[in-house]
This record gives sequence, C-alpha cells and structure tokens, in this order.
Amino acid sequence: MRRAFQTFVLTSFLGLALAACGGYSEDEATTKCDLERTAKAACMNDAAYQQCLSCFQECGDTCAIAESCPLQYICAE
Repeated sequence: MRRAFQTFVLTSFLGLALAACGGYSEDEATTKCDLERTAKAACMNDAAYQQCLSCFQECGDTCAIAESCPLQYICAE
C-alpha cells in the first residue's frame, strides 16, 4: 500500500513538472512576438517573427533572443 502511494505521488509530481515546461499557446506567443516586433522593429523581419512564434510556442519562457539583427530566437535549456 505504501509503495503504491509513493508511486502515485512521484508520477503526479513528474506530470506537473513536465506540464510546467511547455511552451506558450498560439495567442500567448503572438502577443509576446507582437511586443517584440514593436520594441525591436528595425531587426524584426518576417522570418524573425515566424521564428519568434515557433520558439515561444515550443519553449515558452526558455526561449532566448540572440543579440543580432535580424533577431534570432532559440530554445535555451
């Protein structure tokens, strides 16, 4: 009985931890990238904007912005 409870607690914890690692929703990524485009318009071309969307949807808060022009977005783990 105790072993089953420990297994349940462990799997619940892992499930919550992995869920927290996900990326942004499409709307959240669009909002974030729209703000980025406004703030850094000189370096945000269409390709950089698409890369921004993909990065934030895939990586969420771990999406990193490389200091370049045009901007580059990468998942930093």
